[in-house]
Amino acid sequence: MIKVHTTRFGDIEVNQADVIELPHGLIGFPELKKFILLDHDKDSPFKWLQSLDDGSIAFVIINPLLFKSDYFVEVTEAEVSDLELKDEKDAVISVIITIPSDPNNMTANLKAPLIFNLQNRLGKQVILTNSEYLPRHNIIEEMKKNATAAETQQVQEMVDKTKEETKLPGKKKNNETK
Repeated sequence: MIKVHTTRFGDIEVNQADVIELPHGLIGFPELKKFILLDHDKDSPFKWLQSLDDGSIAFVIINPLLFKSDYFVEVTEAEVSDLELKDEKDAVISVIITIPSDPNNMTANLKAPLIFNLQNRLGKQVILTNSEYLPRHNIIEEMKKNATAAETQQVQEMVDKTKEETKLPGKKKNNETK
């Protein structure tokens, strides 16, 4: 067991098998190499990426697909070769979020996602070069956009159903008798 004093969680004991190593550190924090994932709350989509090298540093992370269903990470094999991924399914993608005093302005760094191989507990932050993703993507606006699209789809389905149910019967032929 590893004992670490953290600013946010107090003293924690970490099983060595739960440590995630980021050999290259994070952007702006190359010296931080060992981390642990901690749940924010039982039912929360947020997790904490707590540094074991510096107990005062922890990042809030989230699965980007929870708010941006079309998020796609395109990396080369060389970019992730040090993660030793045997199968694409072993890769877990997360993004670091920033929560300012007004949570409506919460942003996610979609430009530099974290890729974890939880099979061997290795991770890496990559910068997506061939993408239009932003380092400060507003999560709430994205959720509103998705909700609006879903609501629009739902309304369209209701309109189509109503049209189908109220279709006028075909015109009667002139030679039909009553």
